Amino acid sequence: MQERGWKIYASEDDEPDKDSEVFFNPAMKLNRDISEVAAKTFKQKAEIDEFRVCDPMAASGIRGFRYSKIADKLHLSDVNPNAIESIEEGLQDNEIEAEVHEKDANVLLSEYRNYFHLIDIDPFGPFTKFLDSTARAANHSSFVGLTATDNGAASGSYATVCERRYGSKPIRNSFMHETGLRIYIKEAFRNFARFDKTFEPKACFQQRHYARVMGRVTESKSRTNQNLENIGYLSYCPECRWRTLERVQECGFCDNDELEYAGPLWTGKIGDQRFTSQMIENTPEEWEDAKEYIETLDNEASIKTPFYEIHEMSSELDVQAPRTDDVIQHLRDKGYIVSKTHFEPTGVRTDAPFVDVRNAIKKGSVSE
Repeated sequence: MQERGWKIYASEDDEPDKDSEVFFNPAMKLNRDISEVAAKTFKQKAEIDEFRVCDPMAASGIRGFRYSKIADKLHLSDVNPNAIESIEEGLQDNEIEAEVHEKDANVLLSEYRNYFHLIDIDPFGPFTKFLDSTARAANHSSFVGLTATDNGAASGSYATVCERRYGSKPIRNSFMHETGLRIYIKEAFRNFARFDKTFEPKACFQQRHYARVMGRVTESKSRTNQNLENIGYLSYCPECRWRTLERVQECGFCDNDELEYAGPLWTGKIGDQRFTSQMIENTPEEWEDAKEYIETLDNEASIKTPFYEIHEMSSELDVQAPRTDDVIQHLRDKGYIVSKTHFEPTGVRTDAPFVDVRNAIKKGSVSE
């Protein structure tokens, strides 16, 4: 098989899973596209002479192959001997040099303390059990990508699992996947903080069955202390759909005092527009899906308020759901920052006050 010109030796399963002889999921190509662009962008900004990359759960090796264009030293590992054979075949056919390990990911990372500039963690399920070893192995200036495929827990379908796994209370509503993403970012930040390293999100997103958290790691007690202010709670009013990234006792719109809460979670921005704008420039024109996705991440990166799902808001207002573009235009005409969101096709992210969001939906409905 091939992906973006790289040859891969893997199982041709209709539904690849952890029992596949050598795992490869074609549906994760967008994830790998965005990850490759993010890695290239970080290397440009960091200006590191010897860029050391590690994929400790390499499977077919495709992530590592794609990183090889920017890696000065590439390390690939897997505990599956079949995967090791596939990786070595792929390295030979793609003419890539790499050090190959047949080791558990945590063991390998713990052996390379403060060494890697890029670490990609792409497991089945949660990434939590790999965080400590990743924090040990991350260089004082590095980039880390984390994939989580347990979205049902962090987004509220399995609240008890989320509280056990992440120490956070989720919430189940129209923007539950954003809440889940913020819980993932919080968990990454807290684990790195224990090692006096700060994790700053650069490009984070939720797509299909997974979430992807990517950010810069810096060894700095002062930066870690500063970012502690981005750990907090989300308050949500189930009556009028008002929300805020802080813990309050009553709704800021309808005065309802029976609010729902989620957290602890990350209350800061889930992306860095200075970073995502450069990612757009680094994305090949022929990667149309990836470029469009990154452009959306870039547009919404500067807005912290959780997004509004127009159909749900319209139902609460008892009006016909307007076109998303009409709502966006109404808000822009009033001078607010507004963007579509990658979470939902009918989602809008804006810094506008809640009352003006409601009014924009009403006006958009009338224009329909």
